[in-house]
Amino acid sequence: MNGTPSTVAPMGAGAARLTRQPAFWLFTMLLAGCFLFVGLEQVFYLASYPGAWLLSVLLLAATAIPAGLIIYRFDQFEPEPTSLVAIALLWGGVVALIFAGVTNSWLLSFLQHVMPATSVDSWGAAIVAPIDEELYKGAGLVIIYLMARSEFESVMDGLVYGAMIGLGFQVMENVQYFMLAAGESGVGQAAPVVGMFFLRVVISGLYSHMMFTGLMGFGFAYLMTQRDKPLGRRVSMFAMCLVLAWAAHFVWNSPWLEALMSQGAGVFVLALIIKGLPFLGLLVLLGVFAHRRECRAFAYLMANEVGSDVVTPEEFQVLRSGRRRRKSLRWVKKHKGKPARLVCKRLMRAQMNLALFHGKVESGDHPALEAQRDMIRQLKGRLAAFG
Repeated sequence: MNGTPSTVAPMGAGAARLTRQPAFWLFTMLLAGCFLFVGLEQVFYLASYPGAWLLSVLLLAATAIPAGLIIYRFDQFEPEPTSLVAIALLWGGVVALIFAGVTNSWLLSFLQHVMPATSVDSWGAAIVAPIDEELYKGAGLVIIYLMARSEFESVMDGLVYGAMIGLGFQVMENVQYFMLAAGESGVGQAAPVVGMFFLRVVISGLYSHMMFTGLMGFGFAYLMTQRDKPLGRRVSMFAMCLVLAWAAHFVWNSPWLEALMSQGAGVFVLALIIKGLPFLGLLVLLGVFAHRRECRAFAYLMANEVGSDVVTPEEFQVLRSGRRRRKSLRWVKKHKGKPARLVCKRLMRAQMNLALFHGKVESGDHPALEAQRDMIRQLKGRLAAFG
C-alpha cells in the first residue's frame, strides 16, 4: 500500500493470472527439478532414521507454522496472497536450498586449493554461505516480483516475502542438520535431534535466514516501489540492505566469539545474542518504519471515506490498529456470538479493502468503489441485525 496515487499499481494490474507470466513457468521448472532432489533426500532420511525424521518434522512444524503466521500478519492492511506466500516458501525451502547446497560444495572445494585447510575449516562457511545463499534467496524476490508486480506495492511486501523465503530455507536446512546429527549419533536416536533443535531453533531461530532475507527484501521493495524517490537514493538503500544481509550472515557464520562459546551454555547463548541482536534490532526498526508508512498510506487513502456511512471516525480508529481490531472482534463474539464475529470480520476486511480500491482508481465515484461501499452497507446491516 503506497501513500500517493502516483505510486500505486494501476487498476487491473493484479488481475493477470500467475500462469500467464513467464516467471511463473521458470519457477515451476526450477521447482520440479529441485523438488526431485529434495524428495529423494527426504525419502532417504525417512528410510534411514524414521523416528528422528518424524520428530524433526514435528518440532519444526510446531515452530515454523507460528513463525510463518507472525510474518504473514506483518502487513496488517493488505495481507499477501497465499499463492505468493507459498511460492516464497517453496523457493526458499526447495530451489534456493538445492542451488546453494551445490554452490557451497563447489566453493568450499575451491577454497581448499587457495587457503590453508585450518582457515577453510574456520572461515569457509562465513566466506561462502553469505555470498551464494543470499544470492539464490534474493533471486526468489525477483521471481515473485516478475510474477506479480502489483503485489509489490510497499516495503512491507518485500520484508514479508523475504522473510518467508528465509523461513522456507531455514526449515529445510534444519532438517538436514537434524539428520546429520542423528546420523553421527550412530543409531539415529532422537536425543541429537532435540539437542540440534535447541541450538538452531530455540536459541538462534530469530537470528537466521528470516532476518537475512527480510533485510534484503526490504531493500529490494524500496528500490522497486518507492518511485517517487530519486533513483540514486533507492539504489543506495537497496545496496545498503544487501550489504547488511551479507554482513549479518557473515558475522553469524564467522568463528568470532568461539572462545566465549566454549565456556558454558550461558556464555554460549550470550555470544549468539551478541552476534545477532544488532541486526535483529535493525530489522525490527525497518519493520516499524514500514508499518508506519502503511498507516500513513491507509489514512491518506481513506481520508474521503471517514465520516461517511461506510466508515465512521470510531471505526477508522479501530481499523488502523491490529490490536484494536482483535479487541473489537473479541467483544462482538462475547456479546453477540460467533456468527456476528464472522460478519464483523468480513466488514472490517471490506472497509480496509476500500483503501486498496482508492489506490487503484482515479476518481472517487468509480464503479468499483461504489460496489465496495454497497458491500460494506450490506455487511453493516447484517451486523446490526444481531442487535
